[in-house]
Amino acid sequence: MPDRHPIIALFESRAQAHDAAGSKVTLDDAMVMLARWMELAQGRLSEDDVVVLLEVGAIMFRNGLTRRADMKKPH
Repeated sequence: MPDRHPIIALFESRAQAHDAAGSKVTLDDAMVMLARWMELAQGRLSEDDVVVLLEVGAIMFRNGLTRRADMKKPH
């Protein structure tokens, strides 16, 4: 298996730190943080930056909707 991208390793490290701290931050919270940061950084982001960040936000939003829909299904 090829080595993991260093940024992915940083994501994993942060996720482990959140778990160790008992963090209750959700996907919805992450979307709000991303949206707020994008709004603040709007004048400094290139068009390409915005496109990539919007794709990340869209995937997070879609996965959040799927998760919420799954939670509403009877078990």
